Parts: sequence; structure tokens; C-alpha cells
Amino acid sequence: MVSLDNWLLLFIKMCAAIIKIAPASGANINQITQRSSSKHVFKYEGSLYLFLSWYYVELKGTDGKPVMWSGYRWAVLVSYCSVFSMKVKESEYVHLMRGAPPHPSGQVTLANWREPRFGRWSFSHIRQLLPTAPIAAAPEPYELPEDRVDLGTLKIGESQQFLDDFLAKSNTDAFMVMSDGKLLFEWFGGFGNADQPHIAFSVSKSLASLLVGILVNKGVLNPEQQLSYYLPEIAGSAYDGANLRHLLDMTVASAFIEDYLDESGVFMAYRRASAWSPVEEGHSTEGLRAFLTKLPASDGNHGYRYHYCSPHTDLLGWVIERAAEAPVADLLSSLLFRPSGTHIDAYITLETLGAPRLAGGICLAPADLLRLAEMVRCEGALGGRQIVPASWIADFTHYPDTKAWQRQTASPRLFDRGSYRSKWYRTGLNDNEICAIGIHGQWIWINPRRAVTIIRMASHDTPIDTETDTDLLAAFQAIVNAVG
Repeated sequence: MVSLDNWLLLFIKMCAAIIKIAPASGANINQITQRSSSKHVFKYEGSLYLFLSWYYVELKGTDGKPVMWSGYRWAVLVSYCSVFSMKVKESEYVHLMRGAPPHPSGQVTLANWREPRFGRWSFSHIRQLLPTAPIAAAPEPYELPEDRVDLGTLKIGESQQFLDDFLAKSNTDAFMVMSDGKLLFEWFGGFGNADQPHIAFSVSKSLASLLVGILVNKGVLNPEQQLSYYLPEIAGSAYDGANLRHLLDMTVASAFIEDYLDESGVFMAYRRASAWSPVEEGHSTEGLRAFLTKLPASDGNHGYRYHYCSPHTDLLGWVIERAAEAPVADLLSSLLFRPSGTHIDAYITLETLGAPRLAGGICLAPADLLRLAEMVRCEGALGGRQIVPASWIADFTHYPDTKAWQRQTASPRLFDRGSYRSKWYRTGLNDNEICAIGIHGQWIWINPRRAVTIIRMASHDTPIDTETDTDLLAAFQAIVNAVG
């Protein structure tokens, strides 16, 4: 019969071989599990062989016979198992796009960039996969004031897991917290860092709304204007008879189905049209704008029911470019990003004919997303400058009518008492929090009453992960209670 000693030795050798940690002398158990203050990830300063030495010293009596394993020692072993599993998970993506050429298992392409594992690299390197247009940053960026607090050991949710552990296990790439206008905490994983542009997915919609607010204030756009006034080409489509307000609030009566896992229907045709998926043999596309002019209508009335539909924001991009007579990327830069003091040039994906993917294609540095979110918390102002009209921010923050939201066909996924206004979510929670949400784990969270702003960028394996989002909401609340 194999002894416990031999089983333990075999286990540790296997772990050490797989995660390639070289034996080290002079380390101790605390060093091996020490957390890094800068990255908030496990710092490995020894090898798992060291654990074996500790085992022999601590778990054997002076006569060499093993003593009873205590709960504490079992906990340490379980902890090492957890460390091992995290390192194995990390090894699933560290080889992506390494080599010349990369190994086929690590090659990210237009066909797989949103699939599990590959997104960990692609979401931070979109312009290496898709055509893009630059969104120039400010010549003199707004410096974020700092007052650092280590929130990594903050316990969150019913499980009381550490914030550090939750962020690591949930494929978080960037997580940043501001309170009272000061940067308190930041955490990065995967390929993320404060200055590495990362795709925002549908948080792009909420940023687009800020640009619309500026253009409305300048008289370029009118929320009550019929869409056909700007785009006669949409006659006969779902947009016929709808106005700009319907577009902003997702209340256009459309038969479009937002199915992120669709492989053969209208959503896949939309992905091909926007150049986010390859055009397979036997298929074709006329481009995004042509797709929008043929969007199917429903038999409902515009303005009656909230119905989430990403193409609406791509049509908004077309409206903006037609009315303002300038590319969306240039307008985002000159009217929103540069005035907000962004530090790193952002970019937006384009389809093959040059139309911008405003519904989900903005890619920007996490620290710059935080700057824009903080500007929203400050009612459209930052650095002593009014950028977005305060009245536009106040409207989507406080708009009281929830009827269209309550009439949606499916029950609300997260906010039963919430609503959707100008492409921002009103949560209906006690502090009147607002948020922006993108697939695969992108978030802006603003608590105006407690003066807290949080951004998260991530690479979830699936587009929608309600369980993780529920834990994330618990994390937001725990952070606000701790610092707000």
C-alpha cells in the first residue's frame, strides 16, 4: 500500500513539473504565498518542493512517525491545490500568439477571437485582427489623483471570497476604483494593464451616448427627429417611423434577435456585415450599412417596449456621421476623448467598407475608461471643464419612467426595478447607481451618492455570465461600503 508520504511527494513533483517552478532554498511558507502589492496576484518565490520540507518538519514527530493532520494543515494543502489550478489556467493563454509563427493551438484569428481562451489575448489586441480607425488622445492627459488603498483582501458576497481571488478566477483583465475623485485601487490580469487598449464591447454604446449629448447641445442632432430625416435609405426597414430617442432608448420595434451564439441566422449575418466574423464560402455581405437598411421590423409600436438590439447603435453611428459630416472616430476624439484628458490613443473597429462599429468596437485603455466614467459621475465635467452637458447626464441618471423596461419580452436579467435611458442602465438600487455593460465582462459602475466610480474590463469565456455578474455586483457593493 502506498503511503501518504509517497502520494504527497508524487503530487508535489507533478505540480512542480507542470508549472515549472524551480526549487529554491531559504524561502518559507509565507514567501511562497505572498501577494504582490502591485499586481495582486500570487507571487511564487520557491517551489512546491518546499512544501514537502515543511510537511516533514511540521507533520512528523521526533520519532519520525506522522502525526494527525489538523484542519490547518489540510487547508494549506488545499491552498496549494488552488495555486496549482490557477497556474494551469494561466498556462492556457500565456502561449497565445507566441512564436513566429505561433503554434496552431495559440493562433488567434478572425474566426476564433471571441471563443473561450482566445479572447484573453484578442480583447487586448483587436487592431491586430480587425481594421480600425484611431481615436486620438489628449496632448496633455488628465492626471488621476491617487490615494491608494489595498482592497485585495476585501471579502465579497455570500462566499466571502477575497476580491483578489474573485478577480483572478473571473478572467478580469483590468479593475480600477476611484472614490471622491481619487484613484484608490487597481488590479490587472491576463494581458491587461492601465495603458493597454481593451475592447469595451457594448460599453461603447454608453460612450456613444455621451457624444450624442454633445451633438444635441450643439444643435447637430435632435432626439425627437425622425431617423429618415437623416437617413432616407432606411425606408421600409425596422427604422421606418422611428425617431432618434427610440434609437437611444432601445425602443425601436424590431424583429432582430440578439443571439450571441447564433451561427446561421440574422445575428451571424450581422457579424459578417460588421467584419467581426469571416465570410464563409457560400455566404456574402454587402457591408454594415446595407444590412441596417434591411433590418426586419416587428408588428409592435416604436417607443412601447425595450428591446435590446446592437445594430441600433451602429445606425446611430451612421446618423452621427451623416449629420455632423465627419467620421465618428474623429468626433469621439475632438469632442469627448481629448477634452476628457485621455492618455492613450484609442481606436474603433471598422467593417470592410469603412463603417464604424459603434455598438461595440471602441477599444481604449482601462485608465482612460476610468477618466470618462469619472467625468460622467461628475455630471459631465472633469479637470474644471464641462465636456458633456450636465442636463444630458441628469436625464439618463434620473429619468423616472420604467414602463418600457418592464414591458420587455423577457424578465430583466439583473435590475428588476431598473430602466434604460440614452444607452445607460439605471439600476433602480438604493443609491441610484447607473452603469454601462458590455459582453464578456465589461462594466462601468457609478454610485453618484457615495462618489465611487469603478471600471472593469475582462475576457469571460461566454458573452453572458449572469453568475459572475451577480458576484461582481456584490463586489461593487462591498467596495462602496468600504470606501464610499
